[in-house]
Amino acid sequence: NSFCTLLPVPTRSPHAKMAAKGQNLIVNMTFNPPFITIIGPIKETTVQKLNTELPNACTTVTTSKTKFAFERKDSPPHWFGELRTSFANEEVGQSRVVLALLDALESEGGWKLKGSNATNHDIDKVTLKFFFVRTL
Repeated sequence: NSFCTLLPVPTRSPHAKMAAKGQNLIVNMTFNPPFITIIGPIKETTVQKLNTELPNACTTVTTSKTKFAFERKDSPPHWFGELRTSFANEEVGQSRVVLALLDALESEGGWKLKGSNATNHDIDKVTLKFFFVRTL
């Protein structure tokens, strides 16, 4: 049972090949407290910049006890971090955290935002998802 078609045989596009080489970056942010997961090839210098900037982006007062550092996990490979004692309100704090992330990725260079999603869980909890691709 075969049939004839005039449609071209599907091939993998250059974009699909690029995605297969790990050129995608996914960032999940759940607020409150801020919990951030980064999946994809991100530079150590970008992670270090985020370690410095994110605690100051929250709307709670940062103290010397406020420790934050992304941790690397191998299965699946990703970075994650949580500001357990911090709060990021929706008027200012969440925007500042997102801006710190976008600024760090812009400094790294080559990332283009392709999509985003926001989900409200309840009164104080929201999840933001950002999908980036590496530009050539």
